[in-house]
Amino acid sequence: MLKRALNKFLNNLKLHNKFLIMYIFCVIIPLIITDTVIFYSLYTKEYNRRKYEMYSVAQGYQNAISTIISYDASIVHAISVNGGLKKFLDHDYSGVNEYINAYYDFVNDSFFETLTGMRNDRITVYSDNPTIYNGKYFKRLSAARDLEWYDRFILSGRDESLIIYYDNQVDARLESRRKIVFVKRFKNMYDSKYDKLVSVEIESSNVQASILQVSDVFRSYICCGDYVAIAKYGDTTTSIESVMNKSRNRISVHYPFTIAGTQLDIYLFDDDPLITGIISNNFWIVLIFLIITLALPVLIMKAIEETIDTRITTLKEAFSGNSTDKFQPISKIEGNDEISLLMTSYNRIAKINNELINTLYKDKLKERENDLARKNAELLALQSQINPHFLFNALESIRMHSILRGEDETADMVEKLAVMERQNVEWGDDLVSIKKETESIEAYLYLQSYRFGDRLSFDIDVDKECENLYIPKLTLVTFVENACVHGIEAKSSAGWIFVRVYKKDEFLCMEVEDTGGGMDDAEIASLIKNIENVSIEQIKGKKHVGILNACLRLKLHSENQAKITIDSEVGVGMCVLIRVPLDKLIGNKG
Repeated sequence: MLKRALNKFLNNLKLHNKFLIMYIFCVIIPLIITDTVIFYSLYTKEYNRRKYEMYSVAQGYQNAISTIISYDASIVHAISVNGGLKKFLDHDYSGVNEYINAYYDFVNDSFFETLTGMRNDRITVYSDNPTIYNGKYFKRLSAARDLEWYDRFILSGRDESLIIYYDNQVDARLESRRKIVFVKRFKNMYDSKYDKLVSVEIESSNVQASILQVSDVFRSYICCGDYVAIAKYGDTTTSIESVMNKSRNRISVHYPFTIAGTQLDIYLFDDDPLITGIISNNFWIVLIFLIITLALPVLIMKAIEETIDTRITTLKEAFSGNSTDKFQPISKIEGNDEISLLMTSYNRIAKINNELINTLYKDKLKERENDLARKNAELLALQSQINPHFLFNALESIRMHSILRGEDETADMVEKLAVMERQNVEWGDDLVSIKKETESIEAYLYLQSYRFGDRLSFDIDVDKECENLYIPKLTLVTFVENACVHGIEAKSSAGWIFVRVYKKDEFLCMEVEDTGGGMDDAEIASLIKNIENVSIEQIKGKKHVGILNACLRLKLHSENQAKITIDSEVGVGMCVLIRVPLDKLIGNKG
């Protein structure tokens, strides 16, 4: 059932649409599936490659930061184990002069200044010795207690810690507000009587420069919690949450690590579109793949369609023919496939047909001409058969009137007869307008009124829009005559004849109704059967010859589309309804 429905659907499609369906389902859809699988493979490969590269960069950043912190930690360790420093910081000074002299002696006689000057990081030693004074390298511990890094260091409870924070109290550029401080408490060695600690304030620009030496490909952020401590190229972002919200569709890496007891998070974002990267890294593969999977099938399918469609069109034009009475052979046949064989078969059929055209076609044409001539002759015979029939009836009416009433009104009767016979004798054309037919009906009924007197009354109702339509001559007159002779005459009491002509549902409707003697069911059935099977042979010797004659001519002129129905009841009357399609009638003639 499904196969039958599919075949029916495909058989109704043009060849171009069939090729289009074949291309979609046999080329495009499989290519989409194949391309999707291949592209997904390339996508996954490129995604993993970038992820791996980003993790490698993050590890490089970790190593660079660890190197910086380790270096500062080694300097702090060297400072913390310096015996001269312990002696300098534990001495109780009597005044500022003694402290200054001791300060210069220590700095000049030790490597302290050399150690602190090896980097741009600022190193400061704090001690709770109340006799020292705040300077460049040494400060009282009380000077650190108001700083944020000190509070965080104390809260950590560790001997060393890396403190990273954003100082809102510093009225300077963003990089000055980003604080990275390494703090180490001196262990209570050599029975030192004062607490000491050292802080190294690391320049964030130095850390930034170090990580950029590793790689500057990805957008990078080194964070402590949510705070951005280091950003690539001095990015002004301070919160990693805002960065994450803006980079949801980017490839990203989160790489956490711990140094000096503090957890740092490295975030890397790849701003280059992944699709662009795939095409860039696999340009020639993608190009060759597109040519093979898309362009090449399209060109091949187009070439196949063109070679088939061109020859099918040639064959179609050949079968369509032209205004001549011969098939034109196809002059040029290319190829050796089924279409070429079909074109060869057409040429063979065209040759045979052209050879037979002079015999069969012309003989058939001659036969049709003879048949048409015979039909015209038969039609003229039918027309001539009606003339005496009406003439004798009309003359009989005149005779009866002359016998009963004398000769005074003979002239009037003859005038009515002349109106009728004028139409009857003009047989150059079998068609007459309904208006002219109505005039004949009126003349005939007026003539009959002299015969029947008060026993006959009539009413003729013809729509104006029907008057210029043409019907065979004496069609309605014949039915009116039948109503008079077989209807009114058969009844002793007075009677009516009604003639109605109108349009309804694309039909011309003609009614002839009388209130005469009517017909029984058997007579009606016989009459209808004769009307339906009427022919010239059947008219000969039949009853109601006038009605059958009119019905035959109606059917001939309407291509057998005229419908005649009869409704009758004995003692009540009879109604004849004639329906002819409007498109089978000639209108506005002449």
